[in-house]
Order: sequence, then structure tokens, then C-alpha cells
Amino acid sequence: MIRPYIIIAAAVLLLAGCGAENSKASGAAVDDPAKTESSSMKEENSTSAENYTEVTADIDPDTAEVSYLGPEGTYTQEACGVFFGGKGSYVPYETVSDAVDALVKGESSFAVIPQENTIGGAVTDYVDILISTEEVSVVGEVELSINQNLLVLPDTELSDIKTVYSHKQGIAQGKEWLEANLPDAEVIEVSSTAEGAKMVAEGSDKSCAAIASAACADVYGLEVEAAAIQNNDSNKTRFYVLTTQPAPNAPAERTAFIAEGSAGSLPKLLGELEEQDITLVALHDRPRKTELGEYDYVIECENCPYEKYLVLENTTDLDLRFLGCFDAA
Repeated sequence: MIRPYIIIAAAVLLLAGCGAENSKASGAAVDDPAKTESSSMKEENSTSAENYTEVTADIDPDTAEVSYLGPEGTYTQEACGVFFGGKGSYVPYETVSDAVDALVKGESSFAVIPQENTIGGAVTDYVDILISTEEVSVVGEVELSINQNLLVLPDTELSDIKTVYSHKQGIAQGKEWLEANLPDAEVIEVSSTAEGAKMVAEGSDKSCAAIASAACADVYGLEVEAAAIQNNDSNKTRFYVLTTQPAPNAPAERTAFIAEGSAGSLPKLLGELEEQDITLVALHDRPRKTELGEYDYVIECENCPYEKYLVLENTTDLDLRFLGCFDAA
């Protein structure tokens, strides 16, 4: 499909406009120069697909400065420890947006952000941050088992509790337990599970509790009133490790990219994934806020080395933005 457009475009130029005028007079179609240019660019990309420069991530756990959603005791902090082996320094920020901003400004060398939970689904606010921050790439992933717990002040009885604080994911993951055991309690969403635990500790009010990790009980001097209250035992959260380094394209377990465009173009891309024997791991769609039917898709795959990604770039009608090849911990 590409070469005929190029040949026709060249012929039009050689005729110095005369052929174009004759074509118009006879009703023949004339190629759109913009489409011709796009086709030429795709041909250039396809010819260089095997000649790309391999890029690897520069990760030194000993010197890593990592920004994450705080305060101390969040599952995101735990994910930091898993990925960097407990080495480096971890700096908590009030929001994920703040943590990513710190990375972009050079205040940290990495940022760790949640992306998806088996119960609560995509963490859409954080997916939006990933999409909108063009400076970042993905250098790693952590899949963390999540055990939610009801944390209370010492000597608190279940019957004392009137208010429960947690992040919206913690609330979603503990919804069934709350309905069964604290049906009349007011449930209040806060910025993180650890923030909820901190509020309970600082408030010194036995009518308040938090849904958070058991580690938060140690950090904030609370007790576990009820353990493992999540809706099922397969509860996991996927975290991305971000950097501002060039997106790594060396062979790795996973590949992630963002596809921008119309919903009508998605089936063709998915068909190409199947054609190339690429395994789809995750797909999150977010509205582009431009017009109905236009989306940003965050796509993660297995068996998708960079060579295959380049083929996708040249065959899809969607605009792709490469995020990186990385391993999952």
C-alpha cells in the first residue's frame, strides 16, 4: 500500500502540476500529500526496524532516590522496597501527582505509582497521570499481594467504630467486609491507606478506624482489629516504576505503550497483536477529552520485543507512544 502512493506522488511532481490539472479535469483521484508523507515516514521506520540502538535502564538500587505516594507505610512504599531491594532512599509525597512531579523536576531519580488492582480495577487517576506526563518511561513493574486490615487505636472494640478512613481502592477492596460487619459506619475516602491510619492515630478517637496494611499498625501505633478483610485472597496491585531516562528497549518480560486515537482503530491493533503472537497483559482506556470516541489506551504486553513494537507502529492507525520494555517483580 505504501509504495504505490509514493510512485504516484513522484509522478505528480515530475509532471510539474500539468498532470494534476488533467486528473482534476478527468475526475481522476489525486493523492493527499499529507497521507503520502505519512506513508513515507512509515516506510522509513519499517526499514530501520532492525537497526535501532538498544537502550537499557540505568538502575542502581544503592543510589536510587525514589518518590512515592505517602505517608510512610503505604503499599506503594512496600512496592519500592520490593523493586529496589530495600536499598536507596524513599521520599513520601502527599499525592501521586506530587511524586511524579518530583521525578520530572529532578528531585528524585524514580517514582513508583499504582496502576491496577484485581478488585478495584484500574486506578484511573494514576493512569491519567502516566498518560499526561510525556517525560516519563517505565523501567520496571511490581505485582504486590495486598492484605487489607481494619486498624484501630489500642483497646478499641468493633462496636465503638463509627467512621472508617481509607483510599478508594482500600474501600473497594474491603466493601463486602464493611457491609457485613460495619454497615452503619461512615466511610471516608482519603489520599492513601496510610494517610487513613495516620489520621486515626493522630485523632485519638476510638470511634475511628482505617483500612490499611498491617505495617501501618507498627508505624502509627495501632492494632489490627480485623485482618485480611479484602473481598478475596487474590487481591494484587500492579505498580509501575517510572524514570525520565530514555525508554528502555532491550529484551525484557513486558512491553508497555500508549495508543492514542479512535475506538474504531483499536480492533486492527488488537488483530495485529494476535497476528504477531503478542500476549496482551493489560489494557486501560481513558477518554482523550477531545471528542466522543477518542481514547488513550495504556497497553501492556508479553512476547513483544522492540522489533515487534516497531511493526505495530507501522501497521496501526493509532498514534503510539513507547513506554518501555521491563521486567515484573
